Amino acid sequence: MNQAIVIGAGLAGSSAAERLAARGWTITLIERAPAPGQGASGNLAGVLRPLPSRDNNRLAQLTAAGFRHARKHLAALTAAGLPLRWGPTGVLHLARDDRHAATQQQVAAAQQPTAGDFCFVDRERASQLAGWPVANGGWWFPGGGWVDPASLCRANLARHAAAITAHYGCEVVQIERQEDLWQAYDAGGRVIAAAPVLILANASDARRFAPAAHLPLRAARGQVSHLPAATGSAPGIVVCRLGYVTPAIDGLRCAGATFAVDDEQTELREADHAENLAKLDFILPGYSKTTDRSALGGRVGFRPLSPDRLPMIGAVADAAAIDPARPSRPLAEMPRLPGLYLINGFGARGIVWSLLAGELLACLITSAPLPVAEDLAAAVDPGRFQLRGRNRQPRSDRD
Repeated sequence: MNQAIVIGAGLAGSSAAERLAARGWTITLIERAPAPGQGASGNLAGVLRPLPSRDNNRLAQLTAAGFRHARKHLAALTAAGLPLRWGPTGVLHLARDDRHAATQQQVAAAQQPTAGDFCFVDRERASQLAGWPVANGGWWFPGGGWVDPASLCRANLARHAAAITAHYGCEVVQIERQEDLWQAYDAGGRVIAAAPVLILANASDARRFAPAAHLPLRAARGQVSHLPAATGSAPGIVVCRLGYVTPAIDGLRCAGATFAVDDEQTELREADHAENLAKLDFILPGYSKTTDRSALGGRVGFRPLSPDRLPMIGAVADAAAIDPARPSRPLAEMPRLPGLYLINGFGARGIVWSLLAGELLACLITSAPLPVAEDLAAAVDPGRFQLRGRNRQPRSDRD
């Protein structure tokens, strides 16, 4: 019987567990929080939309593939009656300025997407969609929307629940491989689980384990502001412009988010609320004047980042076995730690990437045909950072 341990029950871990369980694998899921989706995946809502680019770069390719895959997966979970909360309201991605608007128009004209994918809308149409006067036109993604990420984690794990044994409120303090089995230990030195395959899906915390200590994972603090919102109030769609704002969800509207690398403060900050309200006014001019600032709530999450803004999906390199004289060897020749895998580094794009990442990882583990082109799979291979010159500082996750 094929068995795997998954450490982390957020979007990354639940997606990997679901995809392997769908293939008949038995999964032991270990999560230090009392329930799935409590870390960066615990925000009230995340945004589902692709991110086209003029040169159709790898970021654009990956978000497009992730968006298509996510739409199918979310529809399947909904059809199965699983506990998923999401709103396919559409996403309006407004241009930052006139120059950006021209670029958006060029991209739409060059790529000639179908109306169901995306199109460029002028300022008047954008204002109609948003239900609020806006400063520029932008891309309209009618198939986009918002997703409750914790509900997605729960739905993933419920889909093949009989194949997944979950240990919540359980922290792994050490991992090691003995006799072809990876073992996960608790603080008392007891073995929580053992299996031939172990998947690190625990965000930047993965670096605590010696086999993954070489990975250039960092965390970015993100504070989201929660605004009281009446049902049916504008906007009724997700609107983005160097930030985002959602429709009303359970009487609250999400606006944000801040982005502070290596900032470990967990408390809500008034300065960050002010930054989010400034972003909100950049998206919907004057909107924050309708907000009672004394009634603001929010949430702080820590998003795992890679230096090149792409996720890390695949086998973990054996850093100790890499010859310093040959750092530029092909990825195919990179020494790996047998049975140790990573699904991580989503930054602010966990909703659009996680489901495709789970499928890609399952295909890599089982040697099945990949859901993306080989060059795109190589672009997200964790071993890429062992190649010469690949360690760069993470940039802000801008639109």
